[in-house]
Amino acid sequence: MIVRALVLLGIVLGAASVGCGGSSTDPRYPAREDGCPVKLYPGPPAIVVDELGTVQVPCAGGASCERQLEDAVCRRGGDVVWGTGDNALNAATMTAHAAHSRRVTKGPRERGCPIQIYENAAPMPTENIGPVTALCNEDDSREVCTRELADQACLLGADILWQVDGPTPESTQNGQKQRMHGRAAHTK
Repeated sequence: MIVRALVLLGIVLGAASVGCGGSSTDPRYPAREDGCPVKLYPGPPAIVVDELGTVQVPCAGGASCERQLEDAVCRRGGDVVWGTGDNALNAATMTAHAAHSRRVTKGPRERGCPIQIYENAAPMPTENIGPVTALCNEDDSREVCTRELADQACLLGADILWQVDGPTPESTQNGQKQRMHGRAAHTK
């Protein structure tokens, strides 16, 4: 009986974690960091979006609850939350739709694709795709590590890599490595 109760508890907790945002569900839109920018629409979105599913968070109302909902959308890879107006002001649980604005990218590109790299902000209008990271060998040159970072951006459909940082040393289970960070984007 105890084993049966533990199995049932595991199923309930697993279902709850899926309902609370979970991880990215669409490979085109990788999970984003909590606090990412999210466009909020009380009703249907006023822009064309790709649907990512429903998100739900427990709360007691207030602005922090809205941010928790936006963070759940970020974890799904979204940049749009819509349908928030359907929730009561004092709702104990907030539910909405996660979505991502339709991209101008044509999908993933091959490793080695041409990409413009900017240490700071790109000087032209772009559509941000999201953060990218590269983990390189300790003895790799900056150029090799930068190319790996660029390849990661290519795989997301980017043609611009900006706000490039690193490489910085990092200890891993497999020894000393270098990590670089950047932001992938596509020209508008």
